[in-house]
Formats: sequence, C-alpha cells, structure tokens
Amino acid sequence: MLRHHPRLLGGLLLTAALVVSGGVGHAAPEDALMPLERYTTLKGKSLASTYRTRLLQFSEQIYHCMPWLDVHRGELGFKRTPGSEDDDRYLATWVYVDQREDASFSALPQERRVSAMFSRYGVDMLRRLSALADVVADSDVVGLSVALTWLKPGTGSRPGSQAVNETFSLFIDKATALDFLAKRVSAEEFLNRAKFNLFDGQDRVGRVPIEIWEDSFNSTYKASNYEPPRGATCP
Repeated sequence: MLRHHPRLLGGLLLTAALVVSGGVGHAAPEDALMPLERYTTLKGKSLASTYRTRLLQFSEQIYHCMPWLDVHRGELGFKRTPGSEDDDRYLATWVYVDQREDASFSALPQERRVSAMFSRYGVDMLRRLSALADVVADSDVVGLSVALTWLKPGTGSRPGSQAVNETFSLFIDKATALDFLAKRVSAEEFLNRAKFNLFDGQDRVGRVPIEIWEDSFNSTYKASNYEPPRGATCP
C-alpha cells in the first residue's frame, strides 16, 4: 500500500494535465514483481532471477516518480502471450492509471479512449522498458509487453454503481518496438505487427482500430503537491 507520499487530487484532461484520484493503494516496488513461483519454466525462472534487481529499479522509479500510476501487484516480469504453448518471454508490465472521470474523456468513443491512453502511457512504458538495455538484449527476451487499466467512464462514480475497468494489453517483438521508438517504423506498421486486445470489464473485445500520437505527458508532468523522496532518480 502507498503510505509515504500523499495522493494527488484533480481531474483528467487528455489534452492537458492528468489529475488522479485518491482511491487506489499502490503495491510497494518489490510487490509489483511477478513472484518466482508463478514462473512455470526454467527460462522464466532464470530471467526473473537474473534481472530481479533491474526490475526492482524499474518498479521503484514508477512508484516514486509517477504516483498517478500503479504497477499491479505481481505483474512486472517476463510473460508469455495468453494461450501460447511456446516459451517466448516478453519483458512486461501492467499499470493502473489512477484518475477521476472527466467529461471530455467520457465523451470519447471506446477506441479513441484506448488510443489516448496508449499514446500517453503505453508508449512511455515501452520506452522505459526498452531503457533496460541489458534485459532487452537477452536472447531469451523476444519482446516487450504493456497492459493498461483505467476506470471505464460512467461506472463506479455514482452511489450504488458498479465500477468497471477497461484494460488494453499489447505484445510486440523487440526489434519492432525499438524501431518504432526510434521512429524507424511507423505507428501504423507497429500496430499491424503487434498482438493486442481490449477488455471491457471481464469481456474480451479483441482488436479495435486505434491510433498512436505524440504525447510527452509522463516525461514532462510535475505534480505540484508531491516531491519524490531523497535519492529517487526521476528521468
């Protein structure tokens, strides 16, 4: 649970500053790492053991520097694509975006909400994962994966209403990911090569038509009522 820094308050505007609510307890950095016992193959266990310190550094950076995001407990590690029978491992993270409802965001169609959230948070998470260059370079890591969850507009905000999350999950081979981040591959080609799915609550929507655009929010936003703890490195 988040204890040592105050929660941020505000509201979300996709064209301006993010505002987050105070309702989500964050997993401590070490709790975000996928437990070793959840790995069912030697390759997975070896990757998790070898790069535990690097993953912990990644988790600490998100925890201390980006309090509007929460790495899900046990969801930072080396995953396989759902339903896959092979042992291809992706360096993966799953984050919850802690936000209040906003009228302009609520008015967007679902595929536009996904486009906005992935453009803002998904691309940035891919960039941060790719910065773990020694991990990405490991021949046992075939790609990168990012999952994003946020509260579906119109749910959970009224007394008695049931909160429903929207979740977008993407897997991409590392060559394409690195080329996309370096602008050697277009957003359209990146999406064509990626495996991704949208979930509306527990229901699988599947692939939806989305776009990716430039959004520097995560690298430029500074919360006015929060200072990272001494010693935290916040690029």
